[in-house]
Amino acid sequence: MFSKVKLSILFLFLIDLSFSQESSGRQFRRTGIHNGNLVRTVFGNWGVVGQPSNKGPRGAWLNDNNGYIGDVSPMVGAEITTLDTAGNPITFRSVVISPANRPTSTGGEEAPGGKSWGFEPQSGYFNENQESIAISTNSNTWPSFWPNKLNDSSDPGWRGYWNGYFGKDIQNIQQESFFIMDDNNDEEFNYPQYNKWNVEFKPDSNNLSRNGLGLEVKVRGMQWQQFLAQDVLFWVYEVTNTSTVDYTNVVFGMLVGTYVGVTGTDDRPQEYDDDWSFFDVQNDITYTGDYGNNVDRNPRWVGDVGMVGYAFLESPGNSYDGIDNDGDYDLIPNASAPLFEKSNFDSVLINAGDQVILIDNNFNRSKFTIPNQDSVKLSTRGFSKTIYPGKSYLVEGNIVIGSNGKELSNENAFDGVDNDFDGLIDENYFLHYNQRRVEPDGTVLFDTINPRAYIDYITEYGMLNNLIDEKRDDGIDNDGDWNVLYDDLGADGIAETGDYGELDGKPTLGEPNFDRTDVDESDQIGLTSFNYFSPANLYPAKEDEELWEQLKPGYFDVPASISDGKPIAGEDGDFIYGSGYFPLRAGQTERFSIALVYGNDLDDLINNKKTVQDIYNSNYRFPPPPKKPTMTAVPGDGKVTLYWDRVAEESLDPVTKEKDFQGYKIYRATDPNFNDVRNITDANGLIQGYSTLAQFDKKDEINGYFYPSKNLFQDTKGYSFYLGDDSGLVHSYIDRDVQNGRTYYYALVAYDHGDEEKDIFPSENSKFISVLPTGQIITDQNTAYITPSSSAAGYSLNDTIKTAHQGPGTGSLKINIVDEQALTGHQYQIEFFDTSNDGIDNDKDWNIITDDIGSDGIPNSNDMDGSEGNGLPDIGEPNFDWTDNEEYTPITTHYSVKNLNTIYESFLPNDTFFVALSKKNIISSSIELKNSTGFVIPGSDYELDAKLGRIRASNSGSLGSDEHTLSFQYYPIFFNPYIQESIWDDPTKLPYVTERNDTDIFDGLSIKFSNDWFITSDDENTYWWTTENGSEWIRNDGDNTYFFIVSATDLDTNFDGKIDLRAIRVPNNYAIVFSDDADFGQSYISLNLLSPGTKTNFKVMNLTDNIEVPFYLFDYPLGETGKINSGDYIYFYDKDSLGIDRYTWNVTFTKRQSQQDNVEFTFGDGDTLFIDFSKPFRNSDTYSFTAPSAKIDEPKVSKEIDQIRVVPNPYIVGHRFESPLPPGITSGRGSRKVEFQNLPSDAKVHIFTARGQHIRSLLHDGNIFSGTIEWDLKTKENLDVAFGVYYYIVESDLGGKTSGKLAVIK
Repeated sequence: MFSKVKLSILFLFLIDLSFSQESSGRQFRRTGIHNGNLVRTVFGNWGVVGQPSNKGPRGAWLNDNNGYIGDVSPMVGAEITTLDTAGNPITFRSVVISPANRPTSTGGEEAPGGKSWGFEPQSGYFNENQESIAISTNSNTWPSFWPNKLNDSSDPGWRGYWNGYFGKDIQNIQQESFFIMDDNNDEEFNYPQYNKWNVEFKPDSNNLSRNGLGLEVKVRGMQWQQFLAQDVLFWVYEVTNTSTVDYTNVVFGMLVGTYVGVTGTDDRPQEYDDDWSFFDVQNDITYTGDYGNNVDRNPRWVGDVGMVGYAFLESPGNSYDGIDNDGDYDLIPNASAPLFEKSNFDSVLINAGDQVILIDNNFNRSKFTIPNQDSVKLSTRGFSKTIYPGKSYLVEGNIVIGSNGKELSNENAFDGVDNDFDGLIDENYFLHYNQRRVEPDGTVLFDTINPRAYIDYITEYGMLNNLIDEKRDDGIDNDGDWNVLYDDLGADGIAETGDYGELDGKPTLGEPNFDRTDVDESDQIGLTSFNYFSPANLYPAKEDEELWEQLKPGYFDVPASISDGKPIAGEDGDFIYGSGYFPLRAGQTERFSIALVYGNDLDDLINNKKTVQDIYNSNYRFPPPPKKPTMTAVPGDGKVTLYWDRVAEESLDPVTKEKDFQGYKIYRATDPNFNDVRNITDANGLIQGYSTLAQFDKKDEINGYFYPSKNLFQDTKGYSFYLGDDSGLVHSYIDRDVQNGRTYYYALVAYDHGDEEKDIFPSENSKFISVLPTGQIITDQNTAYITPSSSAAGYSLNDTIKTAHQGPGTGSLKINIVDEQALTGHQYQIEFFDTSNDGIDNDKDWNIITDDIGSDGIPNSNDMDGSEGNGLPDIGEPNFDWTDNEEYTPITTHYSVKNLNTIYESFLPNDTFFVALSKKNIISSSIELKNSTGFVIPGSDYELDAKLGRIRASNSGSLGSDEHTLSFQYYPIFFNPYIQESIWDDPTKLPYVTERNDTDIFDGLSIKFSNDWFITSDDENTYWWTTENGSEWIRNDGDNTYFFIVSATDLDTNFDGKIDLRAIRVPNNYAIVFSDDADFGQSYISLNLLSPGTKTNFKVMNLTDNIEVPFYLFDYPLGETGKINSGDYIYFYDKDSLGIDRYTWNVTFTKRQSQQDNVEFTFGDGDTLFIDFSKPFRNSDTYSFTAPSAKIDEPKVSKEIDQIRVVPNPYIVGHRFESPLPPGITSGRGSRKVEFQNLPSDAKVHIFTARGQHIRSLLHDGNIFSGTIEWDLKTKENLDVAFGVYYYIVESDLGGKTSGKLAVIK
């Protein structure tokens, strides 16, 4: 159908074809809102930013109503040479655009029947049950699986995970959106009846139904909350040529519709007619402002007017032209290459014997020597020319003077071929040597000598430089920055998932700093054109040829409203800028990225652009804040309770590789954007920060204000960051400074401490809340909106929770209620772990070389369980758990809480893919799985991941597709080290707990532990218990008992000056029990010889474990043998679970000062010395309790029904508790409401006019935690009520009937 095809494409994004194409079309359009920092905008998954105008803020900054853009969208253009239907060669250009609602000179780009021609979204990359684009901060927007991840053998489809720039990771980028679009709907040149060229171009010879150019585009929006990045929104595009055609010339562009002063759909202020725009080639940025900085025509605008810029960060790379387009050739140590000189663009005479370079269709170069003959025909890729030695001159990319007198580049600098046979494609004087623009009148707009490096293919100088013609898909770490210590994370980009490539010692696609995740591995060509047009309707949307000309490289247009680089007027003008040309071969991916960046003025804008560049230069790895905590907010009567998890505290900064968490801040506002607490200024008086409601930071002496370096201090304009006051961390907070009926917005952010030496400013989590034009509010995991209210009438809750303790621990605990709405009424059991059995090498002395001998404790025995030589400490090996003397003493390390009730959860199996359950830490022994018929499924048919709480079929088809029900018990808290006043605050020991103020909250409850961490003598329970007659006992009979001292004394048994017997302080309850029988007990022979020795009239008992304790009696030589005398010592030898003796305590007996020297005591039947110690909670301790649940006390309802009230009453026009208009809505007054408070949960409220006409009935929803019903001041016909007095009647089956009145006053 066609022969040779030649294409030039214009890019503003990234395309990838590593997966089969999904269907695309208008029916898959979805919208989203980016609001991860101070930049907030609506966008569509067909490529447009700032639209649809009725769906949210339009490129807004600081306030949702402060819009700066009308539309921003990408463009891709191509120049194609093919055959028409008559067989004639035809060259045409196709420019693929994103459909946008904007003024044009031609009408929209669409088919005669109205179908849009351009990019449309692919299906499969969003949750098709709702209307939002997939965004990282809202998992409800994600699809059930990602089509382009089905080829991941370790986790096909990435179900339940984010599909991010950095893989599954959602920490690096604080808010990220993702969608894929393609040009399959752009049919203009695929059917001859649609185009004037009469061509039927088909891009894919293997799929003739594929239309357009065969382009797919992955699009990502990315935002950071950090102070230095809070004014920026990044857009990253990946473009893949999925066709079977190699496109020789390609160009990428962006259309920018300026509109400083817009709010939503309201064009009546006409604020678009006084904008001005310009560009800065040196900083690769175009920008727009409002002339006069005045938007008074828009009454909804809030505050001053700033500027918006479009920073050009990453352009498509040209890895075939032999030129270092991005100027990074010298980043590799000792790398070198020649630099362009002015003479490189001079015309050169070709003589016989000269060498030239020929390029084949795969861009391979070869040398050719000009023969000594009259002529020779040379052919290089895409170009042939006859050379006459001694007569022919060759030149490419030199300066020519156009018909208008302007300096231009030679046209052969844009044709995608090597016209001068030097091996370089499209070298260009203005792009690669001298960036200069001179007007016909001689005015120099800019003039900079900035030569690029290149490869001299004749001398081969520069051919070994990996940063000339580098690529992001060549499997090479071109710049050598991949680090095996930090970057060997595997294909999913997340550590410790065990996926493909993780810890294999070599770069893998998907890992940081390699190929597609390393921006330095692309030979970018940069900004090559800027075309301004005014008025805005001069945009020729339907004319591909005109759009192609506007994207042509080397053209930089200066608007008439600009003089000497400054605005002299405002007008209704828009612009297009581009990057090209470059080749895009079949299957190849190129990338393009821009950033919407804002500033108070041009200087501030350019300064913010520096931060943008820093983020880009670090591969978008701007040091992120700690992981985002999950916060729960609970409304109460005159209070709001907040509580959250600890996930932030152990997170590792993926950039600095440090655990830099410092604390938490709580923000509260009555505005969803928190603008009413945004009141902290920099040194220039500009507002930059937010006032906190509360702040909690680690006790680590990192406190006060962050002290930056001089450069960073200048960058922040004197703004600083308060790190806290060493208050210590907590994980709940009660805000009592609230009013019932008023809506409050809360954000809990974790922050780090920054690093002044590395110029890293402290950063904190985002705090975004979206209010859609419909009024729907979308929150993140760390934000909430809450309206406090009183509970329903008759509400009752017994908040005293009784506990039952079993075990030796001498501490105590209390169960506190944090969240009444989360209480379950279930039974729970608290369990403990201690150093002797927690499976942790607490003192870190286990040695892999000497101690990895297996669980039997015998080296070279090849343990059946495989524990010998497995590289891990196992129970039974030396220096681990109870075999380690330092760990034998049972000191509390962790606790768990078991829910004793059986949980039933239904789910639909997904064959061999895991299905996530609602609970984690499931007790495997408790589970039972049934299908929909009640048949119990055998365990061999499924695999349960008990720790993560997920289940799947063990083999394909082993579980049906019907609903299954799993019954189980689980641990809401499992193996948790966070206990009040924990002693484990030493980083050289395990567990290491940095904060010890509170415990984790579960099912609305928290535990207050009062643990006896330190083992001390329990004087109350250590005493003599003696009798004279066997029927009457005396406690501590001072006249007839010895004084005694209990200690744990390390001993030198060999008398060589070295301690060789160390005491282990085991906190047991002991008793030395005496008998009249002289042979009642038996001592060891000596401290070192643990064999039966002297008979004694006493035994030592471990009352805690109810076992006898071996001992050694050191008999005072002058006393009676085998009996206790003054001067005697008893040494305890507790036995461990293997029967091994452990020296623990010793008891010393002496006479009391009040006793005569010759006094001796004989103890017999019934006499006992009790010895007790404080005991930390250990493995044998448990507490059980039952959680309460709230209920309605019916007799109480009738007593409280007279407390019903209406707020506000009277209602006067409006009141401050009412919400404002949603963003983008420019008409109406917003919501109106009054509240009926203190209602019973079954209340019915009937409202009447003063004449008795019924206008509305309201029903309580039955929620016992709220006694409030809102009335929107509308009738049952949905009409606004008139001003006047209204009467209401409240009916309740529980509480009876009451009535009242309210007034609505104009």
